[in-house]
Formats: sequence, structure tokens, C-alpha cells
Amino acid sequence: MENDGNIIWAILGYIIALIAPIFGLLYGAGLFYLKKDIALYRKHGRLIIYFSILLFVITTIVKLVL
Repeated sequence: MENDGNIIWAILGYIIALIAPIFGLLYGAGLFYLKKDIALYRKHGRLIIYFSILLFVITTIVKLVL
């Protein structure tokens, strides 16, 4: 079910990804692969991975331009 699990772990992952994209990538991968049985964690783990990659690319481009 979608309601299984605790949404706090997903929110924490987004915050970690925003602060440090590399750690967010690791956190999202851990959430995605280690909590396979809970659909909420799989969904948000995948989204945290995407969010981390996007932020990493954006910050790299900004650092190269400035």
C-alpha cells in the first residue's frame, strides 16, 4: 500500500539532496534498494536520485560559469 512507511524518511532525503547532492544520491539509492518492499520508499528513493543528479548538474554548471 502507498500508506505503508513513514514520509519523514522521504522528506529527509530531499533535504539531504538539497544540501549535498552526492549524499542525497547515496541516500536515495539506499532508500530505493534497501526498502524495496515499501512502495512509498521506492517511489521517493527514485525521485531523490533524480533530484540529486539534477542539482549536481546545475551546481556544476554554475561553478563553471562563475
